[in-house]
Amino acid sequence: MTNFKNALILTAVLVVLAGIYVFVERPFEAQRKKETPAFVPDFEKAKADAVRITITSPTKGKVTLTKKDQNTWTVSAQDKIFDADGSAVQNVLDTVAKLTAHTVASRNPQNFDSFEVSEAKGIEVKIEDGSRVLAHFYVGKNGPDIFSTYLRQKDANTVVLTNTLVKTVFERELKDWRDKTIVRVDKDAILEYVVEGDMSLAMKKDDTGVWQVVKPSVFTAKKDAAEKVITSFSGLKAVDFPEGKLSEFGLDKPRRTIRAVLKDGSSQTLFVGKEKNAYQFFVKTASSDTVYVIEKYSLESLCPALDTLREAEKKAAAQQPDNATKK
Repeated sequence: MTNFKNALILTAVLVVLAGIYVFVERPFEAQRKKETPAFVPDFEKAKADAVRITITSPTKGKVTLTKKDQNTWTVSAQDKIFDADGSAVQNVLDTVAKLTAHTVASRNPQNFDSFEVSEAKGIEVKIEDGSRVLAHFYVGKNGPDIFSTYLRQKDANTVVLTNTLVKTVFERELKDWRDKTIVRVDKDAILEYVVEGDMSLAMKKDDTGVWQVVKPSVFTAKKDAAEKVITSFSGLKAVDFPEGKLSEFGLDKPRRTIRAVLKDGSSQTLFVGKEKNAYQFFVKTASSDTVYVIEKYSLESLCPALDTLREAEKKAAAQQPDNATKK
């Protein structure tokens, strides 16, 4: 009889615990499953319509990114216009689409400065489609865990904390918004590659598509080494954009000329000036007076030593003395 009572009591306890779970835990479980609201609702759909992005930073100044055509943007600042880095622009749009209002940090305007989301201290971001404002907000300082950021919608009193570190996406130097591509050409369209000046090298692609070194000596180039040279030239990128007279960079009288001749008979030419420092060089193209800075290792990829282009066995043979001569 006692065992029966114990079993009955245990059953009653389990029923009570189940009830507690249903009426207490379930609401919290539903809350946990609820998605965090987007900071800019529906921007994922609207971002494709964006044609102008204006970013004003207290430390970096104001830049305006304008859509030129389907695939290209320009960046303007201080009355100057340059081609923009498309990946940087796309990163802005994708980041805004993913922003969430994770936590409300404050509803008091007196706290705007401390969160750096005020007009004076915040990074103002405005995105338009030509006739409408798609997004307009301030990016503030990093959150307490470093990997989050304070945000505030324009004309709103609410400051939210998003669980993503995004400040560096919007706060950039002008050079980081610019397109860093110096040479843009299809590598498969290059038939000849010539280096002249303080270094001499000439390669030609034969009828079978194999690169032949024709100057200063003649031999078949190692396939991967030759292709590395051509690939490096066809997608050469800058790390900076100095301004000044060509003579300041040694580009009024270049030390070296690199020229690629294409299938259609046209050519792309790069002039190499003096060293900026031990690790970088000044360069420009023949079609523009824009001066670029490239890394020393990039220049070395464009102008390899002959041994780099030579097949290993032929390199060894060239280094060995002639046994017949020795006898």
